[in-house]
Amino acid sequence: MEKEKQNLANEILSDIKRDYGDVEKFIMEDEDGPVFCIYADDDLLWKIFEDWMDEVSSIEFNAGANEEHYLRVIP
Repeated sequence: MEKEKQNLANEILSDIKRDYGDVEKFIMEDEDGPVFCIYADDDLLWKIFEDWMDEVSSIEFNAGANEEHYLRVIP
């Protein structure tokens, strides 16, 4: 199961890098389903957000003060 999760993470990251370029960090969360966070500069995060907002179950832009900015995505 862990190997499947890692393969899925690698596939998603590869697709994101192919489509959007520079991603600082990509993290799969420990959830029952595929939930992941994408870390990048704000302009890129907004572009991904706008492109994906109608394509995924949930997408949140987390941009708190003095925190890393990222998207939390549930496909």
